Amino acid sequence: MSDDLTLDCEDDERLTTRRLILRRPTMRDVPAITAHLADYDVVSMLSRVPWPYMTDDAEAFVAAIPQQSKNAIFALARRECDDLIGIGGLHRLRHGRAELGYWLGRAFWGSGYGTEAAQRLIDYGFQTLELDRIDVSCRVVNDASRQLIRRCGFAFTGPGMIDSLSAGRVASEHYMLDRNSWRSIRMWGR
Repeated sequence: MSDDLTLDCEDDERLTTRRLILRRPTMRDVPAITAHLADYDVVSMLSRVPWPYMTDDAEAFVAAIPQQSKNAIFALARRECDDLIGIGGLHRLRHGRAELGYWLGRAFWGSGYGTEAAQRLIDYGFQTLELDRIDVSCRVVNDASRQLIRRCGFAFTGPGMIDSLSAGRVASEHYMLDRNSWRSIRMWGR
């Protein structure tokens, strides 16, 4: 288990990085989630987020998290102020696999927060959840996400299509990282 995994008193897992805390989203995050996802440029890159995104959507998302025990969903918050800047998580598939998902509010694009959060989630997936493989996809028009995915060591597995609630059926790229590859690149440089 990583030395930067800590648990709160209610058994909520809190992961940390140099600049971030990854913690369970709460109802106090609803205004920030709603504000960040009011930006179509953010939502259009996501598959599971409806458009337009309303407060009711954010409340339903946060309320449903405790029932999704097979998934690991985290609010991405800056350590210095605990303000939510995005969401990231691992959605468990079958046979020791999970899918990595993440988004950041536009004001935090290009800051390295996405890579920092993704690397911590990957470590958590292989160390704590004992996954064998993590998959990730991005839209072909999302150059920033593609670069993040490659920085994290994922291997391209092929093109495809994904259904997006906001953008319809869109062209995508699919990647994977297995446990052995992760072990060989594990030194993220934190």
